[in-house]
Amino acid sequence: MPTGNMLLGSIQISGEHLSTVEVRDVCDSLKNNSTRLLSLRGCKIDEEDFGPLATAIGESKSIVQLNLNLGVVCDMNRARLLGEALSRNRSLNSLFLHGSPLGDEGITVLITALSTHPFLTSLDLGDCRLGDASIKHICSLLPPDGARQGIHDLTLSANPAITARGWAQLAVALASSSTIRTLCLDYNTIGDYGAGMLAVVVAGTRTLEVLDLEGTGMTEFGGQVFLDLVKNYPVSLKQLVLCENGVSEETQQQVNSCLSVNTEDATQEQAAEEPQPSTSASTSGSHDRNAAAAVEA
Repeated sequence: MPTGNMLLGSIQISGEHLSTVEVRDVCDSLKNNSTRLLSLRGCKIDEEDFGPLATAIGESKSIVQLNLNLGVVCDMNRARLLGEALSRNRSLNSLFLHGSPLGDEGITVLITALSTHPFLTSLDLGDCRLGDASIKHICSLLPPDGARQGIHDLTLSANPAITARGWAQLAVALASSSTIRTLCLDYNTIGDYGAGMLAVVVAGTRTLEVLDLEGTGMTEFGGQVFLDLVKNYPVSLKQLVLCENGVSEETQQQVNSCLSVNTEDATQEQAAEEPQPSTSASTSGSHDRNAAAAVEA
C-alpha cells in the first residue's frame, strides 16, 4: 500500500497510481467490513481495477464516507459502475466527487442510485461540469421522503454552466421541503438575482446554517439584501461567506456581526429552555432531617 494515512477503519491515499495489488487490498478491506472511510483523492486507478473496486464498495456494509475527488471517476463507464455500486450499498452517508468531469450525462447515470440511497446526507459535486439539467436531478435528492433522509450538506462549487434558471429551480426546491444545513455555491455565476432568491431561502428555512457565496458575481446590492435580512428577521444562518464579490468590507462585517449576535441569542435561548436539575430530593431530605430532629426533641 502506498504511503498514506492508515488508521483503524480508515484508508486515505492521495495522488498515487495504485497497482492492481494495492486496489485488491482496498477491496479486501471493504469486503471484510473493516473500513468506514475510504479516500482515494486524485489517485489514478487502471480501468481493469475500477470495476472490482466499485463492486467492493457496493458490497461493503461498513463504509460511511467515500472520497473520489479530483478525477477518479473520469468517464461515463466509471460513473455507471459507481452508480451500480451505490444502488447496492446501504451504509454510505457521505459522497465526494469534487473535480470529476461528470457533466449532465454523468449525473443522469448516477441519479437513480443517489435518489434511492436511504442514508446519503452529504454530497459534493463541485467542479463537475454541471448544467441546468443536473440541477433538476439534484433537486429531487433534497427533501426527505420517508425512505431516505434527504441531503443535509450540498456542495455545487465551480459549476459555471449553471444559469439563472438552474439557480431559481434550486432555490424553489430548497425553500419547499429541504433539510439543508450547509450549502456551498462558491465560484458560480449567481449574481444579485440569484442572491435575492437565496435570501428568500434563508428567510424561510429553519435548518440552513452555512451558506458559501464566495466569488459568485454579487454586487453591493446583493450584499445589502442579505444585510437587511440578517438585521431584521430571525434566521438560523450562522455563517455567510461573501468575500471575492463586489460587496464592501463594511457590509460584510455588518453581516458577520449580525450573525454573531443572532447565534449568541439562539444559544442563550436554548440554554434557558433546557430543564433545570430538580432540587426536590435535597429539599425533601432536609425536611426529613428537620422532622426527625423535632421528634427527638
